Amino acid sequence: MTVLTLRTLTGRPVQILVDQEIGSGAEGVVYPVADSPHVCAKLYSDFTRAAQLGPRMEALTGLSPVLWGGDCPEHLHVAWPRTTLRDHSGQLRGVVVPRIDGTPMLRLLDPGRRADLLDEATWRSTFAVAARVGRLFDMLHGAGVVIGDVSPSNVLVDRHGHVTLLDCDGVQFTDPQTGLLHRGEKFTPEYAAPEVLDGRPLSREHDLFGLGVMICELIMEGQHPFGGVSTAQPPSESVEQNIKHHNNRVTRPDRLVPSADALTAEILPGKILDLIRQCFEEGYERPERRPNGRAWAYELDQAAYQMMGCRYNPRHAYHRSSVACVWCARIVAGYGDHFPPPADWTMPLDAPVRGGLMLAPAPTTLSTYPAPPAPVNGREAAPPAVVPSRSSKQLRTIALIALIALIVLVIIVVAAL
Repeated sequence: MTVLTLRTLTGRPVQILVDQEIGSGAEGVVYPVADSPHVCAKLYSDFTRAAQLGPRMEALTGLSPVLWGGDCPEHLHVAWPRTTLRDHSGQLRGVVVPRIDGTPMLRLLDPGRRADLLDEATWRSTFAVAARVGRLFDMLHGAGVVIGDVSPSNVLVDRHGHVTLLDCDGVQFTDPQTGLLHRGEKFTPEYAAPEVLDGRPLSREHDLFGLGVMICELIMEGQHPFGGVSTAQPPSESVEQNIKHHNNRVTRPDRLVPSADALTAEILPGKILDLIRQCFEEGYERPERRPNGRAWAYELDQAAYQMMGCRYNPRHAYHRSSVACVWCARIVAGYGDHFPPPADWTMPLDAPVRGGLMLAPAPTTLSTYPAPPAPVNGREAAPPAVVPSRSSKQLRTIALIALIALIVLVIIVVAAL
């Protein structure tokens, strides 16, 4: 066992197990800390860069998110730096951060992995995760923090769907003691706002553009809204180019080559689709129009609450605005099952399958119910009633019962006379 001993700003020794790497990134490597399973140490690879980060890191450890808890005792909203680590000469070498269990949100974008990562692997769960990401962004913006490097690789998700922001040492913030603005320097091009790709500095509105992209990916089964080959000549093939050229698969589908198995916007709840348009259409050239994290969280939570269950598969959830299960419809169309049932689930005999005998009509259309009534006094109105049609056999039965009742009534009247 190889141990490196560094000290906090107050002189407390911290023993780091440098032969047991947990993970690594562009700026450093993360190692466990001896006798402390709840924290780990991030050591910077570039000593010169580390020396430059000294004032930033000392200011960062004094901001309010360092005290934040989470949604439950086992959860934290942010893996915020707790204290700096220095060597015997006083040189900054790294920071102590909480050790979080979970998986990068990037893996949730792969439908094949989701059942192994979440306790409840349903479409409803992806909406719940997306809502938590929205609330997290809103909390950080309320604390004056710009995330900057927005990416699903920097968000950790546990089995219950709780989310935690990683790599918080690169955020943009203002030191409340000195008033010095510590700018964020990194961003991921696939989640960057068009103005940032054109050279403008990072901002809260940049975060909100990336938030919209991540939410779209989550609820659209990993499909990047700006991903694909454009229909222009010459075509743009990278996500970064599509963002620059405003080629969006959801709001401007004619600008990208269609994919036969791609999800279409019609499966989305109307209010979620409105927020997507507000983010990528109104907000494309007017960043201040992009919806904030709170707006996303509210509508995503509402949409998750309005999900319907499917009798053929307990992991199939679809919004009440669709007349039937959209995932069963995709199975019938030959696109496979993004939410396969549990291994111990007994499939009903009339379950929709591609080919073979269909004992019940398969849902093949995605038409919608009328829009639900507007909220009254802040409370959601009841969904519109759907009156089922009666079959001819049912009508004949009702008519026969009515006739028998009439005959009995006539007999009673005659007997009374």
